[in-house]
Amino acid sequence: MIVPTPEWEKLLHDLEGTVFLLGASDCGKTTLARWIAAQRGGVAYIDGDPGQSVLGPPGTLGLALPDGRIRLRFTGAFSPSHALLATLTGLRRLLDAAVAEGPEVVLVDSCGYIWSDGGVEFQRRSIEVLRPDAIVAIGRQAEIGRILAPFPAVQVHRLPPAPAARRRSQGERRRYRAERLARHMEGAEEVVVGPDVLRIGHAPTVGHFAALLNADGWVLTAGIVSATGPEGVTLTAPPPAPGTPACLEVADFRPDLPPPRYLQEG
Repeated sequence: MIVPTPEWEKLLHDLEGTVFLLGASDCGKTTLARWIAAQRGGVAYIDGDPGQSVLGPPGTLGLALPDGRIRLRFTGAFSPSHALLATLTGLRRLLDAAVAEGPEVVLVDSCGYIWSDGGVEFQRRSIEVLRPDAIVAIGRQAEIGRILAPFPAVQVHRLPPAPAARRRSQGERRRYRAERLARHMEGAEEVVVGPDVLRIGHAPTVGHFAALLNADGWVLTAGIVSATGPEGVTLTAPPPAPGTPACLEVADFRPDLPPPRYLQEG
């Protein structure tokens, strides 16, 4: 059960339009977003952390609409520093898709990449691209002040970290990714991608993660490359969503998952 703080209660009805949640990893951004969505209704949620994703598999950004529909964009990396353009354009496309549905509030749950000049620059560029109506800044790190400095006209709500927030170790974060990917891969089957489908990203290599996208770049399915050859690329992935495949984008990582049973027995 999520226990709100007095600051959360005060903030609840002050938010409208696009709201950018800014803060380091494990400060309570996602918990706050879930609580706001549950209390208000009519809230769209953008998952902006491809390394600790909550809507799709690792390597994706996601949008949850108020009616429960989920849409995904593929970055092919765990950190925005490895896929800067894909992350920024993905966030913008998700926001455009959310706004088109007319929700009262769109919560953008940014990743915790705020450290060093690279993190500060990434968050500044995210704010420039998304142009939020308000920013909820959680924590008092000096980097947050540096990120916000170029945006004096944007309304900023300052909050302390959530009381239940706890810093997770790198091992815990890796385990979360593995568990998230395992849940995504439940019910996976062979999906053959023909040679007529455009290849982008890294060269298709057995064991790498990849996504099948439509012409607008929305994820139809994502999974693990299990075979390559003249006849095409085979993914082990959940059944694709309806749509015409336009390209196959291969990620820069190999999931640490055992092969599915039918491949072990083959």
